[in-house]
Amino acid sequence: MISAHYNLCPLGSSRFSHLSLQAAGIIESTGSIIEVLSKIDSEGGISANHTSHATSTATSGFAGAVGQKLPSFSSAYTELEAIMYALGVGASIKDPKDLKFIYEGSSDFSCLPTFGVIIGQKSIMGGGLAEIPGLSINFAKVLHGEQYLELYKPLPRAGKLKCEAVVADVLDKGSGVVIIIDVYSYSEKELTCYNQFSVFLVGSGGFGGKRTSDKVKVAVAVPNRPPDAVLTDTTSLNQAALYRLSGDWNPLHIDPNFASLAGFDKPILHGLCTFGFSARHVLRHFADNDVSRFKAIKARFAKPVYPGQTLQTEMWKEGNRIHFQTKVQGTGDIVLSNAYVDLAPTSDISAKTPSEGEELQSTLVFEEIGRRLKDVGHEVVKKVNAVFEWHITKGGNVGAKWTIDLKSGSGKVYQGPAKGAADTTIILSDEDFMEVVLGRLDPQKAFFSGRLKAKGNIMLSQKLQMILKDYAKL
Repeated sequence: MISAHYNLCPLGSSRFSHLSLQAAGIIESTGSIIEVLSKIDSEGGISANHTSHATSTATSGFAGAVGQKLPSFSSAYTELEAIMYALGVGASIKDPKDLKFIYEGSSDFSCLPTFGVIIGQKSIMGGGLAEIPGLSINFAKVLHGEQYLELYKPLPRAGKLKCEAVVADVLDKGSGVVIIIDVYSYSEKELTCYNQFSVFLVGSGGFGGKRTSDKVKVAVAVPNRPPDAVLTDTTSLNQAALYRLSGDWNPLHIDPNFASLAGFDKPILHGLCTFGFSARHVLRHFADNDVSRFKAIKARFAKPVYPGQTLQTEMWKEGNRIHFQTKVQGTGDIVLSNAYVDLAPTSDISAKTPSEGEELQSTLVFEEIGRRLKDVGHEVVKKVNAVFEWHITKGGNVGAKWTIDLKSGSGKVYQGPAKGAADTTIILSDEDFMEVVLGRLDPQKAFFSGRLKAKGNIMLSQKLQMILKDYAKL
């Protein structure tokens, strides 16, 4: 993706056929792009249309592109891709609170919210824009101007999402054309996240089209007062090399020769990498890394960052909206501007936290075990003679506690903590518990991967597993 971090490489750079563009064309493009960037910023970027009616679009090839759909695709990922992305945007073991983003065994392992742009960007990276009727695109003169991401629920730790992309609008900015691309990502039939990519085509404007659109997610200026919080992070010299493993193979970020042809002293950092750094800063400072509170983010790309430079995110809190801008420390250059993150209020999150046993699939299993123990409980108690406490989690929070008492009488199962000391405590998510029950997840593998945690006498849990196999009807 080409961004206003001067990512002067064809959109869909993974298709290396586009890289045959002549060096002269790239160098020529560089000067005009830098000139246009200043014009975009002085004109206030992509503004919303506040009038009651849209300006009619002149007869143009661009007008026919509005409403055109790009090829749909599926985007699958595992914990590996989520961790790779987190490392690419600066998550580190230096901060213990980052462990939930880089260790799959963490009890509250989570995808960083901005991983959602990786899911949606494939519609752009695949070169789909070139296939839209009416769009004549010189990929050497394409910029990624702004980005909006909205999450409707936290991203699952692994999954497969179906993505559908559409050209929402086309704007004539005089010095160029802005193409607004909406990408909707679904898990099954449920909308999980939405991206809006604002793509700027340098030198294609002046066809008489409208300049504004009410379909645009508007960038908002930061408040005119000192920031409420400032966080800094020094990027690694390998930052771009690491971030590109998340799918943006643009050689501008790794190849010194290519960067030189584009007019840079050395490879530059991906704009969406800086985007991810800044979102982490907001999430850490104002939401204590609680991904369930993240609702949306909007940012405008302004200037380039070089790997090794220090990013400084300045933040202003106004209600549940955190305005921010990101600078390069030392130069003072603003690299992300007119940006904000919308957070859900904590009251909304607590209201969604399941109460004891509510909406947990595991509840039915524990209740059934209790019923079945009435027939074989005495035999099981003789062989096990232990009390097991289960903590079943949902969304990173404990949703229910269950106790299997195989120490007294014929054994019993009840909801709640053990009445007395438990010999073994087992911590497992509701989803993973059901995977184990259904035989799709090996308990030993779950333990060594950190998805299943056990405290106390772990050997007793192995004994329980053997006994339950003997009494398979449990």
